[in-house]
Amino acid sequence: MKCIYCNHKKTDITNTRPTNGNESVWRRRQCLKCLRIFTTKEESLSDNLFVLKRNKSRQRFVYEKLFVSIFTSLQIGKYNDNGDLAKLSRNMTLKILKQLFKAGELNVKTSSIIKLAYKALKTENISAGYKYRNYSKYRIEVLRDEL
Repeated sequence: MKCIYCNHKKTDITNTRPTNGNESVWRRRQCLKCLRIFTTKEESLSDNLFVLKRNKSRQRFVYEKLFVSIFTSLQIGKYNDNGDLAKLSRNMTLKILKQLFKAGELNVKTSSIIKLAYKALKTENISAGYKYRNYSKYRIEVLRDEL
């Protein structure tokens, strides 16, 4: 990994720990050229997960899209601190991603992702769940499943 200070290509790993319940790895690195220390966090990628759209097209799953939609839905009521909100949104997004991988499908319908997100949001904050559902193009399917 390149040093963030001098862009030298070689670094030593001086300390490693699993974080987020073994979901990611925290590493402390030292540059072999400038000897400065920096920290990295490594996570597995979701590159092999595809989303099936209504028009039958396939798109790579974009973690950030799901994160932003959850973050935006939670921006109501008791969540005033965006730091806590971001952490909660990140944890929810990772939990949904884990559920998708656990199912073993590499091609997932958009509606399935939305249903998982709605369920997670509703559990955390019912208002956020309703806000998420109401802005979704798939709100009829989500409502149908709820009844």
